[in-house]
Amino acid sequence: MENRVYKVLLAGEGGQGVQTIGHVLARAAFEQGLNVAYMPNYGVEQRGGVSLGYLQIGAGIIGFPKFSKADYIVNMRARAIERIIQYVDADTLYIYDSDLINNSELKNTNAQKLPIAATSTASSQLSPQIFNMILTGAIINELKVIERVYVEKALDIILAKKYKDKPQLRNFNKKALEIGAKLAKEAFSPVKKTSVLDSLDGNK
Repeated sequence: MENRVYKVLLAGEGGQGVQTIGHVLARAAFEQGLNVAYMPNYGVEQRGGVSLGYLQIGAGIIGFPKFSKADYIVNMRARAIERIIQYVDADTLYIYDSDLINNSELKNTNAQKLPIAATSTASSQLSPQIFNMILTGAIINELKVIERVYVEKALDIILAKKYKDKPQLRNFNKKALEIGAKLAKEAFSPVKKTSVLDSLDGNK
C-alpha cells in the first residue's frame, strides 16, 4: 500500500448519520490494520445543526487529527456547502447526495464532483434510513484503501444491538454498500435506467 494518508471530510446535518459513517470507516480502518484518526464536530443542535467529521486513513503517519484540505468530501446537505468550502480544492473529490443537493448549488465549488442519488435509491429499493450507507459504499469505492469486508465487520460491531433487534438491517446495509459502489462506478458513464438491485443480482 502507498505510504500516505487520505483526508476525508464528512458533512451533513445532525440526524442524517454523518457520525455513523465516520465511526464505521474509522473502525473498519482499525480492523484492517491501517492508521486512522477521527474527530467529530457536532452542530449546536443535535438534529438540524451542521455536523462534520474529520477522518484520516492510510499507511502513513497521522499528525494532528484536523486538516486544512480534504482529498475526499462526502456532503449530505446543502446548508453545509459554505461551511466546508475552505477544505476544497481542485484535487478534492466531492461526493454528494444529488437528491438533497442540486448541482447548481455547487457551481462555485472548485472540485471534482461525484453525484450519488442516495436518498431516492435507498427509499425505492431498500429503506430510507440507510441512504448514508449508500454514500459509504461510494466513498470506499473511490478511496480504494478500506476493503468492504472490514466495513461490514465494523457495522457488525457498531450496530450489534440494532442488528439483533432488526436482523434484516444487516442485509440492507450490505446491499447499500454494494449499490453505493456501483453508483460511484457508473456516475460518469451512461447507464440503463433499471433497478440497481436487479443489476447486482444479475437479473437484467
